[in-house]
Amino acid sequence: MEITRERYTERDPHLGGQEAFTLRARFPWQRELQTRVMVEITTDEPVLRDPVVRQVIHGYGEAYDTAIQAYALEEVVAEKLRAILQHVEHVERRGWSRSRARDYYDLWRILGEHRSALDLSGFSELLSRKCEVRGVSFEVVDDAFQPVILEQVERTWDQWLGQLVPDLPGYQRVVGELRPMIAEILTDGS
Repeated sequence: MEITRERYTERDPHLGGQEAFTLRARFPWQRELQTRVMVEITTDEPVLRDPVVRQVIHGYGEAYDTAIQAYALEEVVAEKLRAILQHVEHVERRGWSRSRARDYYDLWRILGEHRSALDLSGFSELLSRKCEVRGVSFEVVDDAFQPVILEQVERTWDQWLGQLVPDLPGYQRVVGELRPMIAEILTDGS
């Protein structure tokens, strides 16, 4: 397998010094580099919940029995919400930003399928601490559902998720079901 790496540079530098790379791979049966992965590395954002050990799940035929450390799902939820809130500020400041369709979809999947496994005690405090690192504020659930962001997410829904998610549910369904889920965790997690 051939793998290449190139630094990805945003138009404006990341405030926290985040680094980004595009990895491209060519499997032996491919003529050119076709598989692309974007890797973003942040060094200034604290991990506030203890990492958990998870088995690697894959869909290949061979046995692959290994485990890795991963973020706790509660921390993933807090970071995705923080990213959405930060996105609102980017759009207001710069007039553009990348779609957050994946964040809305990921939150919907995590809260819809794994809600009972989450420890959301103190979630509002966890979210506040995540927001504080990036100077982002959060007051009500509607802060994460700003029309300017939702318009962009709806417009880019299929483009950003269509090739990644088989049987992709519609934007209206996901956002409609997600809003009360977030309201609930903000209330329950206080």
